[in-house]
Amino acid sequence: MELQLKSHPVRKAAGFTAIELLIVMAIVGILTALGVQSYLSTRNPARDAARTVHSTLFQLRSNAISNTQARRMILNSSQQLVMQSAVRCSETNASKWTDLGTIPLTLNAYGRTVQLSTTTPGTNPVVVCFNSRGLAAATGRLILKEGTRTFNVDVALGGGVKTSGS
Repeated sequence: MELQLKSHPVRKAAGFTAIELLIVMAIVGILTALGVQSYLSTRNPARDAARTVHSTLFQLRSNAISNTQARRMILNSSQQLVMQSAVRCSETNASKWTDLGTIPLTLNAYGRTVQLSTTTPGTNPVVVCFNSRGLAAATGRLILKEGTRTFNVDVALGGGVKTSGS
């Protein structure tokens, strides 16, 4: 008995057609464009700067209470938040204030510029000072504007810090 081998027709190489590849590339491109647009809309330099100021003020108040010393935050001309400590907020001698560190405040990010102002323009650059009981020496508002968005960081006499946006 002879063994017969069955012959199968030769198959063409399996693969994708040009149309299928173009359709997949179009779908990937649309999804990428939607993802990038969503990511770009989450970046907001005014909000980021307001959050930095808010968290710094909150931390300074906690430090003032725990160390029973006055703590203040100054916004200097190079757009940095400078934290300092002294015995009391009413200290006028600059040499009595000890620097605790600086935090850069990014006001020019993502190709957008944030405008910074206070409710009392042209006054002392001190944003706020907390005494040893955590009370603010004066109320104040820091206003951060970028395009149509505005963020306010408010400090109450009781030491509360509130950030609001519109």
